[in-house]
Amino acid sequence: MMCRPSSGACAAAFLAAAALLCAAQAQLTTFNTRFDGYTYASNVVGYVNMTTDYCDIQAAIAAGNYTAAHEIYVTGKNSFSGLSRRTFYRFATFVPAAGVREPLHDALAMRRNASWLDSMIKDAVAKHNGPLTLGLIQITALKYFLHEVDEASTKISTYLDDPANNDVLISDATGAPHNVDEAFALWAGGSPTACATLSSWAARLGSDLEATFLGRSFVNSAMTLAINELLATSRKADLSSYNTTRFMVQRYVTVMGLQGVLRSVYRADAAVACNRSAAQIAEAQAMISVHWTYLEPMLEARNVRADFVHALHRALMTTSTPRYSQVLTAIRTVVSVMGRRMAEIGLPNFDRVTAGWNCNATAMARSSGRRRQ
Repeated sequence: MMCRPSSGACAAAFLAAAALLCAAQAQLTTFNTRFDGYTYASNVVGYVNMTTDYCDIQAAIAAGNYTAAHEIYVTGKNSFSGLSRRTFYRFATFVPAAGVREPLHDALAMRRNASWLDSMIKDAVAKHNGPLTLGLIQITALKYFLHEVDEASTKISTYLDDPANNDVLISDATGAPHNVDEAFALWAGGSPTACATLSSWAARLGSDLEATFLGRSFVNSAMTLAINELLATSRKADLSSYNTTRFMVQRYVTVMGLQGVLRSVYRADAAVACNRSAAQIAEAQAMISVHWTYLEPMLEARNVRADFVHALHRALMTTSTPRYSQVLTAIRTVVSVMGRRMAEIGLPNFDRVTAGWNCNATAMARSSGRRRQ
């Protein structure tokens, strides 16, 4: 539609565009900054700013404003790519280009269509299920994190096909190292005050399950080392080493998923035993579903026997409040067939999982005894 420069419509459009431009230009830079054990090689502040979108969604849900929360999810707020906003909706619905294979991202999608995760989020919003909504939106960040790790590998491979004409594909600013920077930003963000990130999930799980290394969660320690290695190998265009490390990333995500369902079931069991509110019980149950949403595809990608995966699923989902003892048995089986040990996963510390509840561990023992009768 054409309009005169003096018209109200044109003036409003101009002001909106100017506001977007100013907001985009006001973003800082991550170039050569260090955060949480990683030094950014490029500017990916837009991805760091997605943590602010998440915090704003969280605040809207806390206020009961699910309309505002959904709007930020769909249209974005704080992160810009040029003059457009990045969105968690874009992360949720992303699919690789035709003919492009992204093994980590594709594993999470598990042959589902492009709208699978968006549909789950919209359903959670419609039901005003805040914990489930926030957990699933965090999975959109995980989904795009895996895409960035995969895309860097694609760029390295393309560079190696014609090194003389493809230097840009391994440049720090826009090449494979830049994708690795974006992946780390999606994992850890860039501010210790961020309300939630994937790394904060891993930190809480490591602490509550006592699965730490030198005071830091095992998953975060391993993931930070892995992403540093991805950066180094992407800058050297060492595709073999990069891909070896890429699949280590998948393993650490799997470990986090096992920790996630284990803690969530334990917390749900403890909430019932400690006579906590229905909302707290529902929150723990929502997080079982959240962690299973990415754990199941990771187990399938790891070729864990289908009957073991189904047994874990039954233990998690067949009752309104799963029994921790049954889930623990199923997890131990899965961990064993993966060749790992439960020491890597950890076991729940009652006082940490129930902090602030003013409940004694004997309550859970009594509850377990009643449920066995």
